[in-house]
Amino acid sequence: MAKDLYAVLGLPKKSSIEDVKKAYKKLARKYHPDLNPGDKSAEEKFKEISEAYAILSDPEKKKKYDSLGFYQDANVPPPQGGVHFEGFNFEDLGQFSDFGDLFETFFRAPSSSNQPEKGNDIIIPVNLTLKEAFTGKKVKLSVPHSVSCDNCGGSGKISSSIPQKCPRCGGSGKEAVSKGPFQFARPCRSCGGSGKGSGEICKKCGGTGKIPAVDKIEVSIPGGVDTGSRVRIKGKGEAGKYGGAAGNLYVHINVLPHKFLKREGDNLICEIPISFVQAALGDTISFKVINEEVELNIPPGTQCGKTFKVINYGAPNVNTGEKGDLLVKIKVVTPKRLTRRERELFEELAREGGSAVNLEKKGFWKRVF
Repeated sequence: MAKDLYAVLGLPKKSSIEDVKKAYKKLARKYHPDLNPGDKSAEEKFKEISEAYAILSDPEKKKKYDSLGFYQDANVPPPQGGVHFEGFNFEDLGQFSDFGDLFETFFRAPSSSNQPEKGNDIIIPVNLTLKEAFTGKKVKLSVPHSVSCDNCGGSGKISSSIPQKCPRCGGSGKEAVSKGPFQFARPCRSCGGSGKGSGEICKKCGGTGKIPAVDKIEVSIPGGVDTGSRVRIKGKGEAGKYGGAAGNLYVHINVLPHKFLKREGDNLICEIPISFVQAALGDTISFKVINEEVELNIPPGTQCGKTFKVINYGAPNVNTGEKGDLLVKIKVVTPKRLTRRERELFEELAREGGSAVNLEKKGFWKRVF
């Protein structure tokens, strides 16, 4: 039984050429082989709708099909070695935004499948203390990766003294390609059109051009790095394919939390506890930041939460080496326990300042009544 070409395109019989074009555009988007790689059913469907379109988009062929119910050339395959374009409107196909590079895909000469390719990069995390991040550090790493095969020079194949035909194209340098109703020839992907084999597969690397290795590397991490900083070691990543350049090794820095200091950009932030007396009378305090001694003057009447800036006591900038600042936040600590003498002094201070508090201790019966 002859195919109903209108049904193939999902149309009622004797639909207009404009309806045929619209239906074909919609179905071609859905079933085109480039959009469904490896799907044989989609490829067959695309061929079927293309054949229907080739008949129903041509006024003469459509007229014959509508009158006879069949067209004698509808199922004749296109000639071998070339492209059969009869009844196909290139202008219509060019309107598809998804197929902007369709004709380039059809006719460009593919590169050889064994062209050199750069290897992948490797990322290794390294933890540093805040002090190590400030001063810099040399770390020793064991890096498992692949290197270029020394047996084949990274090519994946051993050259033969006797010229051999390319096993893919049989020495013709061309291979047949089908795209729906189209058939054409293009340069062989394996030999690039030369027709010659490139040699036997290297047994040591299995044709990949790469073998496993472990390198011991000493990496110098500069002072001033922070969490998220990366140090690049060029050419110490995975080996390239078919003799391509090796990738890079990246050391990813993670700075461990510090119990006293917090970093924000190139500044350091810390909180210093002082007593009520120090806050009220003022004082000079000293403390250590990384390897440096800091001396801070606390003026009388300093309030809890007051922040002081100490210039050039922050973190070094990894690019310029210039230091940020140290921001010191004051925390006034209230004593939880007082000696009798301390309590007397605080009570006297309260009365002197006119802010005496109710110091009477109420017993159980006084609280009740």
